[in-house]
Amino acid sequence: TALHLNKTALWITVPMSRSRLIEEASKSGFTFHHAEGHTATLSKWLLDDVESRIPTYATHQVGVGAVVINAKGEILCVREKRNNYRPWKVPGGLAELGEDLDTAVIREVYEETGIKCRFNSVLGVRHTHGSQFDRSDLYFVCRLEPIPINEEGDVPLPVPQEGEIEATCWVDFDEYRDMVYAEDPKVGHPMMKHIMKIVEQSDQYDIQKTIVTSVVPGRKPSPVYHAAIQSESS
Repeated sequence: TALHLNKTALWITVPMSRSRLIEEASKSGFTFHHAEGHTATLSKWLLDDVESRIPTYATHQVGVGAVVINAKGEILCVREKRNNYRPWKVPGGLAELGEDLDTAVIREVYEETGIKCRFNSVLGVRHTHGSQFDRSDLYFVCRLEPIPINEEGDVPLPVPQEGEIEATCWVDFDEYRDMVYAEDPKVGHPMMKHIMKIVEQSDQYDIQKTIVTSVVPGRKPSPVYHAAIQSESS
């Protein structure tokens, strides 16, 4: 049996076409762990005297936001068609499964505004709970640099994403900063107020990205986001 093989849990993946099996599995003590696409995964903890250590599926979602400032000192902003809590917000959205932060934030900016950018750094991270599907949320605000379209350093006018974005434009930085600093609770933005303080100081304090190899055999190199390293001895 599974216990004789020193197993602590059993897992069953049931395709939608065989969903009638779920009822029988439930009678044997299996419960839903997660469902995705056309399959459901069920699990059963086997040790009666030990609390289940089966992890909750997808405890977090990862969101990204972009602070993009052009050579004129203007910040790229959007206004969504729905859920507008403030007059303007920075572009961004959710990272896709298996997508790195820098790739996700560059993609989101381009999708929402048509502006191509380079990733520079991470400015800050917000951690909240009770978000979509009652999951927790990690929201990474990143510093991006718009890619000029000519040698003069010009960048194009943003174009709103059809169906998602109502308006997008380059907003004067002071205007945006005044908005997030506003004492009016319907206008000010406490989190972005802190982010603006970071933006206005030297970028040497930003969170940097370094690609490192993994100690796990077969795993691809991955990015590590860290405080700036002043000097390295090796």
